[in-house]
Amino acid sequence: MLKIMCHTSDVITLGKLTPFQGDLKKRTGKDIKTLADSIRDEGLLMPFVVWRKDDVNFLLDGHGRLAALTELALQDEDIVTQALPVLYIDTDTEEQAKKMLLQITSSYGKISREGALKFCASIPSYHAPAINKFVHKRPSRHKAAQKPDSTLLRIRVAGDKVQAVLELFKSVDYIEVL
Repeated sequence: MLKIMCHTSDVITLGKLTPFQGDLKKRTGKDIKTLADSIRDEGLLMPFVVWRKDDVNFLLDGHGRLAALTELALQDEDIVTQALPVLYIDTDTEEQAKKMLLQITSSYGKISREGALKFCASIPSYHAPAINKFVHKRPSRHKAAQKPDSTLLRIRVAGDKVQAVLELFKSVDYIEVL
């Protein structure tokens, strides 16, 4: 049985959730496993956000949680029928539902190294993907290079190496991936 760490007045089961975002956000198997491990260890921390249209529950927020819970359900079949917290969003049109999904899933800020270190100071052993690159990053032996004023660099990368190169670039403070 899954530990639920949030509560709403409405609940839903996994089988009643219909993904809505398509290929908007990509997750690797490692991403899903990391999230599944977090949910197993810490519990479900956030409710699903759903737009209900013609008796279909379109998932606006929680696609990663849905994938992670589906993986966990392979080991604990009670998760399939467990009542999970849900928030319903009110709108009549698919266009408005898409706008809502984009607002929910968009990042309107970035975590800074200084902010992450300060925020996580009291939980040094906790590892979360969003902060690992800031908090658990090994210090470099080399002095950090100066950020160029406005240099744009285009590179060509083999298709199967794109994700690895993006992750590498994202780990460098002064590189902005466009």
